[in-house]
Amino acid sequence: MQNQNLRVLAVDDDEINLEILLKNLKDFGYKAEGCKDGEEAWQYLDEHPEDVDIILLDKMMPKLDGLEVLARMQKHELLKNIPVIIQTGDVGAEAVKEGLACGAYYYLCKPFDPSLMVALVNAAARDFVHKNRLVKSMKQERTIASMIHNGKFTIKTIDDAIKLASALSYSAENPERINTALLELMINAIEHGNLNIGYEEKSRLVSLNTLDEEIAKRLQLAENKDKIVEIQMRNLGDEIEITVCDEGHGFEWRKFIEFDPLRLTEPNGRGIATAKLMGAQVEYAEPGNKVICRFKKAKEE
Repeated sequence: MQNQNLRVLAVDDDEINLEILLKNLKDFGYKAEGCKDGEEAWQYLDEHPEDVDIILLDKMMPKLDGLEVLARMQKHELLKNIPVIIQTGDVGAEAVKEGLACGAYYYLCKPFDPSLMVALVNAAARDFVHKNRLVKSMKQERTIASMIHNGKFTIKTIDDAIKLASALSYSAENPERINTALLELMINAIEHGNLNIGYEEKSRLVSLNTLDEEIAKRLQLAENKDKIVEIQMRNLGDEIEITVCDEGHGFEWRKFIEFDPLRLTEPNGRGIATAKLMGAQVEYAEPGNKVICRFKKAKEE
C-alpha cells in the first residue's frame, strides 16, 4: 500500500500537537494537511470532500468539537465513509459508545505514541482502500447480484471477498452497511483462519504496513494454496443468512464479539464487532471457524 497516495487531514487546536502529528505523518510517507479547530476542518471538508482519505480528529475543540464534525460527515454522501481516528484522553466505555454512534472506530490516546498513531493510520488506510473497492464492486456486480437468491461460493483472496461481499449484500435492506459486515467476516476467515495470522502478529504487520505483502506470501505457501473459505447463502423470506466457514483451527471469538474500549486504541481486533454494528446478527459456532450472519432483506417494490 503506497502511503504517499493517501491524504490525511489532522485536526487539533493545540498548535504543537498539530505540528507533531503532521511531521510524523509526513515522515511515514503520508500527504498531510492540518486544521486548528473543528470549524476550520468542516469548512475544508465541505469544500474539498474528495481530497481527504483519512482524518485524525481531536475530540475536544472550541467552536465545533470532533463528534459534531463526525455527525455532519455522516450526513454527507462523499464524507460518510472516510475512516476517522479520534484523538482523546478519554477512552472509557461511555465515551467510546458516543464515538461509535457517530462513526469513529479508532481512538488515539493523548499524549500519543507516534508509532501507535502511524499504526492506526495504516489500519485506517487499509479500511479506506477496502471501502472504496467495495463501492466500485457493488456497481460492477449489481447485474449478477440481482439474480442470486441461494447458493454456495468459495473464495481464497481479499479480492474474492470484496467481489462476493458486494454481490451478496445487494439484496440487503441496507447494502452499504451489510457489505462492510460481510467483508469483515470474510477477511477474518482468510487472514486468521486459513492463513493463521494471529492477533499480535497482525498488529505488528499493520504497524509495519506489510500486512498485504504477508497475505500474498502466505497464499502461495504449499500448505495454504488449496485452502478455501466456503460461503453459503440462504434466502429465509424476510432475512438473508450467510454462512462463512474457513479451514482454520478456530479461535476464541467471544472476546471480539463486542467493542472493547482498549481494543479501539489498537490497529486491529474490531472486525467482528464492526460487523454487528453494521446491523448484522453474528453467531459463531465452535471452535470458531464457522460464523453465521443474518440481515434484513430489502422489501420488494
